[in-house]
Amino acid sequence: MATPTKKGTLPVNAQVTFLYYKDLAAPEHFYGEQLGFEKTFDKGWVKFFRITDHSYVGLVDEAKGHHQASDAKAVMVSMETPEIEAWYERMKGNGAEIVVHFDPAKAEEQMVSTFLMRDPGGYSVEFFRVNKRD
Repeated sequence: MATPTKKGTLPVNAQVTFLYYKDLAAPEHFYGEQLGFEKTFDKGWVKFFRITDHSYVGLVDEAKGHHQASDAKAVMVSMETPEIEAWYERMKGNGAEIVVHFDPAKAEEQMVSTFLMRDPGGYSVEFFRVNKRD
């Protein structure tokens, strides 16, 4: 029997955000090669890429998944990092579709620094750093 954690919640081992696509080739390249995340699970129609020790993005072929891919993308994958400058340069160099650019000149005055990309399926992918925790 699981032991409740604070406030009576039960433990969770990991978190996976599933994204649905008509074709997995381009998203697999984006998450595996451009972002450089480790693929930890691959059944052909579903693939997991590790973002942190206990968080993953799951790419799902709509033909076998629970949901269908849709043009409306109401999900954003956001990752907090202290190395936003390095991630930004990496993604610019890898040819990612950046839709909101990182502005280092504003970092000191902003509570959060960020940049935002589109993955090949149209999902928003964000990297951010909290500059002030007030």
